[in-house]
Parts: sequence; C-alpha cells; structure tokens
Amino acid sequence: MDLSVALALGVLAFSPVTPVMPAQAAGDTIRLTDDQGRSVVLAAAPTRIISLVPNASEILFALGEGHRLVARSRFDDYPPAVLALPSVGDAIRPAAELVLVHEPDMVVMVGGADNRRAVEEFTRLGIAAVVIRINTFEDLKRNILRFGLLTGRDQAASELWTQVQAELAAVADMTKGLSRPSVYYDIAYPPAFTIGAQSYLDSLISLAGGKNVFGDVSAPSPQVSLEAIAAREPQIVIRPLSQNSGYNPPDPVGRPGWSSLPAVRNGDIRTVEADLLHRLGPRVGRAARALALAIHPELGARPESAE
Repeated sequence: MDLSVALALGVLAFSPVTPVMPAQAAGDTIRLTDDQGRSVVLAAAPTRIISLVPNASEILFALGEGHRLVARSRFDDYPPAVLALPSVGDAIRPAAELVLVHEPDMVVMVGGADNRRAVEEFTRLGIAAVVIRINTFEDLKRNILRFGLLTGRDQAASELWTQVQAELAAVADMTKGLSRPSVYYDIAYPPAFTIGAQSYLDSLISLAGGKNVFGDVSAPSPQVSLEAIAAREPQIVIRPLSQNSGYNPPDPVGRPGWSSLPAVRNGDIRTVEADLLHRLGPRVGRAARALALAIHPELGARPESAE
C-alpha cells in the first residue's frame, strides 16, 4: 500500500474529531450519525454489509458478526476468514458496479473528496453508506460501539473495548520505569516520511517505552530531511515491513548518507510487522506489545512477557 492510500484509509494519520453518538436503535429502526456528520437511517440491522475499511472488517469479525459481510476491499487481509469474501477493489473511489452486484444493504467507507461521489451514488440507490474515521483511539472506541449497536451486539462491543484498554494498559505496565530510547519510525523512503505528534503511532511509541524523535512536529505524517533526522540522533530506527501491501521502504543501511545516524551506524534497526502496526483496530494491544518488544528486546526474556 502506498503512502497516499495508507493516509486515506486512516492507518497512519491522527485527526481530532467532534465526538458523536455512534448509533441509536428505536424498535427495528436504527439511526446513526456517521463521522462526516451525516444522518443515516436503516429500517433494520444490516445483514449484507460491504466493508471498504479493513479496520471495520476486523471489528465485525471480532464481534462475531463477520457473517454479515458479503464483500471486502482489496486491502482486507485479517482475519484469514475475510479472504474468502469477494473483493470489490479499491477502498478509494470504489467501482459502484462491483459493489452493487453483491446487493448490500450497507456500505462502510472512509470519507474525503475522493469518495464523495460514491457516497452520494450509494445513497441515491437506497444503500446506507456509513462513512467512518478510525485514526485515533477515540475513533476506535466509537466504531466498536457503533458496530455493536448496528448488529445487536452492544454488550460484546463494550467487552471488546474493555479488552483493548486492558491490553494497552498491560503494555504500559511492561515498559514502566524503563529507559526511553529515541526512535525514528520509518514510514516511507524516498523521500523520507515519518510520524508526528498527531499520529496514533506516536502514542504507541510512548506506550511501548520509546520517544519519537519527531514527536514535536504537529503533522501526522511529515516528510523530513536526512539532515533533520541526523540532528535528532535517533538511537533506534523502527522499520515496518509488510507481507501484504507490496510496499516496503529500502533498508536504511543502503541509503545514501544514512550511516551518519547513530541507529544505523550501531545496527539498531528493528523491524516490526507493518500489517499489524498500521491498522488501528481490535489488535492494537498486540501492536503495542510488538513495538515494545522491538524497542526493548530485553522484555522478551521476562516471564511475564510470554504469551
């Protein structure tokens, strides 16, 4: 997945939103306000859902409601059961004809100018188009509760969010009192992109016992120069690698001038699973733990860190 698509899908960016009620059910009718502020009304709980947001697909499966999905985007890859569903292609500017062949009663989408026409088209055809944002922990909570109400699994949704919180708290407890090495998170190259203070990954680095060297930059995914990176002298480079997206930045060791960085010079380049770290969903606790073990490999020797 290239950087522009990743940003559009909300797997990297953090952007504050005004909290909204996820959904309200009255009899069989379900009314919700989506994350573009649109009012969406469903006559009954949806039974044929197309999710064009991998995070949303994961939430539905985690709630035990994956059977309601009839199709997915080409970016969906977890849980493995989702791969049995037909793909309708891209999550951005989806082909309406590929979506309509599956006769959905609800389509879950990300917002933005690129999807505005598709949202309007689905709405005109009487298909509930639910636009979600899932860039922050608050977004994750809201959408877990939203899909719980949509599927009649509100209790399971509450329990799932409680579980996510407990897993994140456990990672914070693992790293409490440890040194906090400076970390450069290697999103893309060339040019070099990293994460700033408005990325949920910045929060995960702190939780995992590190210090993001660009945590003082407000942009969620800033482009940075080698000179700026070198000036911050990162002790560790986190290199996320993906098995599914087909996009992996080249090894920092071979990049011109990167040997000037302490982390590269000392061989402190730590790999993490991009497909886990770059999707803010029910597995975020696992993502935080994986990042903690990358930053503090000594934690792997502790009995309490065992699965």
